[in-house]
Amino acid sequence: MTVGTLDEGTLVAMNRTDAFRVLASADRQLILHELVTADGPLAVETLSRHVAMRRHRLPPETVSDEQIERAQVRLVHQHFQILLERELVTVDWDRNEVALADTPALETLLDAATELDQWPPDDMPNYSEHESDHNRQAGLTD
Repeated sequence: MTVGTLDEGTLVAMNRTDAFRVLASADRQLILHELVTADGPLAVETLSRHVAMRRHRLPPETVSDEQIERAQVRLVHQHFQILLERELVTVDWDRNEVALADTPALETLLDAATELDQWPPDDMPNYSEHESDHNRQAGLTD
């Protein structure tokens, strides 16, 4: 059973402003890019692992279970809902899989993504370094 789409026959119109709002999140960019480059649906855990690795710029063998778990919480409780509401993805909770939706909204989003300086998002900022710089400037660390 596929869960997370609107009533059958209801299409969500997406304009360019909405598309850029969706793309404003680095995590959502990573989710979408992983799904675009995947050969079909991805398991939620696999997608969470990939997002954690890319977000923290870590090789697969060094990403921690905690980083994957935090990524999964963000994806499931925040980002999937936004993507579902705009009919960009489908989530099959029985199979625990996420896939791109075949809707006009996705086409609008991907057109907008090509206008971003960092699409595909291969050069995402290193959040650990950014947080360290922020903490140092705030006087929270040595």
